[in-house]
Amino acid sequence: MRTVTARLTRRGLVLSGLALAACAPRSSVTFAPAAAAVGAPEQLFVASARLPLPGGTDYANRQGKALSFSRVEVSVPPDRAPGTVRMAQGGRPDPQRDFLTVSAEPIRDARAFVAAVNRSAAALPRANREITVFVHGFNTTFGEGLYRHAQMRHDFDVPGLSVNFSWPSAANVSAYGTDREAVLIGRDRLEELLGLLARSDLSRIVVVGHSMGAFLVMEAMRQIAIRGDARTLRKTSTVVLIAPDIDIEVFRRQMAELARFDVSVYVFASSRDRALRVSARLRGQQDRLGSLSDVAAVSDLPVTLIDLTDVETQNDSLNHFKVATSPSMIALIGGINKTGEIVLREQLGSTSLLEASVGLVQEATSVVLIPVTGR
Repeated sequence: MRTVTARLTRRGLVLSGLALAACAPRSSVTFAPAAAAVGAPEQLFVASARLPLPGGTDYANRQGKALSFSRVEVSVPPDRAPGTVRMAQGGRPDPQRDFLTVSAEPIRDARAFVAAVNRSAAALPRANREITVFVHGFNTTFGEGLYRHAQMRHDFDVPGLSVNFSWPSAANVSAYGTDREAVLIGRDRLEELLGLLARSDLSRIVVVGHSMGAFLVMEAMRQIAIRGDARTLRKTSTVVLIAPDIDIEVFRRQMAELARFDVSVYVFASSRDRALRVSARLRGQQDRLGSLSDVAAVSDLPVTLIDLTDVETQNDSLNHFKVATSPSMIALIGGINKTGEIVLREQLGSTSLLEASVGLVQEATSVVLIPVTGR
């Protein structure tokens, strides 16, 4: 295992927003075409296992009969701090401050989805024909997951294409068990999506899962590995697990199948993750994978653990989404396109999004990375 520890060495980032997000009123997609003239547009494909709602712009917190597809454009508002997502809360939406959906185009079926992906990929340089699949976590509405993905794509300056995979979270802080069961159903849908993307003209697939969504990602990848789906595994170059809510022994068994294939796995973790600390206590455990305090538990696995414990955040009172909410990490990852690829190739031999971010962090003067030698 390769492990790097990020330590913030300059002061000035303040942790704020102490109220839990779950206590605030929940909102979902707000359709506002006029916001296109105000915010920065982000184009995303959607593959949803949720039940579509009438109108074609939103989805319920329940299972759908099959994957449904669309292409959406989200307006990222100009008046906000990096790493933050504000959704319209009743009344008139504010395109200066709110994330808003400006267009939503349903895609008829899986064949039409692959064709649409191929058309978008053909417009990109060959080196950028990569797609990032983002899988949201526990207690998340469709709109929350969609707008968080748009925020990450914008703030991280993600190249290539993006697909938001939305599974039917109950979007209720007390429905942990319900969400866990939805994940176990959703892994088949994610496997189906990755199989479709593997049959497209894309060169590479990067799969990013947050929290319970990371568990879904690893379960789907384990299934793909067990089936020996070589085409999907060849194209799926990188798996990124952000604050993964995964039992460590379960992760070891998932990796036992995936390690037979050439897929890079990165784990972004923090021993101060309060949400995962609660999850661990509910199970009578010390750690979850995303709050790992002893790297020896996974040091023999072919993974890279990136420790964000000492990176401060803003607007993340649970310390549970540091990759997306830490201004320092956003600046580092967002600077990839400005630094060129040669340094990244020298560091890791790869230029995919999160692999590149590690190489970039190693070059930064404000962050010290301490290698931890595995056994």
